Amino acid sequence: MIIFSKVLANRATVWEAIRAKEMATKDAPDDLIRFSSEIKPVVMWNITRACNLRCKHCYLDAREADPDELTLDEGKAFIDDLADMGIPMLIVTGGEPLMSKNFFEYAFYAKEKGLRMVISTNGTLISKDMANKLKEANILYVGVSVDGASSKIHDEFRGLKGSWDMAITGVKNAMNAGLKTGIRITINKSNWQEVPALLDLAVELGVPRFCLYHLVPTGRGEDIADWDITKEQRIQVLKHLYDKALELRGKEIEILTTDSPMDGVYILERLKKEDPERFDDVRELLKISGGCSIGNKVANVDYLGNVNPCHFAPQEKVGNIREKSFKEIWNENPCKLLLDLRDKNDLLKGKCGICDYKDVCGGCRQKAYHFKGDFFEEDPTCIYDPEKGCISVD
Repeated sequence: MIIFSKVLANRATVWEAIRAKEMATKDAPDDLIRFSSEIKPVVMWNITRACNLRCKHCYLDAREADPDELTLDEGKAFIDDLADMGIPMLIVTGGEPLMSKNFFEYAFYAKEKGLRMVISTNGTLISKDMANKLKEANILYVGVSVDGASSKIHDEFRGLKGSWDMAITGVKNAMNAGLKTGIRITINKSNWQEVPALLDLAVELGVPRFCLYHLVPTGRGEDIADWDITKEQRIQVLKHLYDKALELRGKEIEILTTDSPMDGVYILERLKKEDPERFDDVRELLKISGGCSIGNKVANVDYLGNVNPCHFAPQEKVGNIREKSFKEIWNENPCKLLLDLRDKNDLLKGKCGICDYKDVCGGCRQKAYHFKGDFFEEDPTCIYDPEKGCISVD
């Protein structure tokens, strides 16, 4: 996660609590971080496979509910475990989380346990009543997926006519209920040029958070070569976000990207040329995030209880909460893969292994796995060439 508005304009509206915790532990020795029993990841939980849309890029391949999804009691036991660990955030998603019959049981139970919960949703089901109930359940943030500034591209991408209008209505209902709300776009060949207009729409609506996701090859998005953007197009998008973050200083909006730690390298390379006095401070801030957080600061649990090192790496199951507690899987007895991922900077290969920026980036490990068959190989989608020492599209 790269918060452009934080590192460029000193503004962040949603994730300050998480960043504060990371700052508090940033000076811990590397060996302690790797083997500590106190790793507290942000956990993404796919509570159901059910979804009312058929999005082309869905990493979960969501459709109808799975008959073997975690029961209410199993889900509550999982919440107990996370609350006991003191994780900073539980991100509830699906499928479409609001289609789960257990969603509000989980939400109110998490509230009772003092667990911070946010949701990732397509927004189509957020009526006024639903928004008010989300507020009552103390949902701290509602991230709504919107794939363009108008209905044409979004509806085609999401597989349902009228879904863009429903999503925007959901955004407005959430905001009117007093919920922190954000718009999220996953860029691809069909919509990357929509980013400027969608960001302008977010500003116009008063949405406090604009989050850009880079396409990751998994699920229905596995054929990434067919519709991922080029390096030149990626640079154009990052240039716009960088410029816009500076332009919107003083506005109540947070601009960030995720699933692409190389975006921090883009920021640093521009600062080196345009504002070199800030380079060291921004690098230190980005270093706290540590690049790709797979297997360490982020974790995923699916609707069957499988634990994955990242929600974009469902092919790697490191345990199941029906067999062991999440705390045991993640902290008390982590498998070799988790330990290696937590020590990834020493194991990176290829260009990622020799890059001067691997402490702030390290590439996307799932992209390395997809293209190279190895979590520790280089990320071939990176826009920075460590051998040339510059942003490059060669």
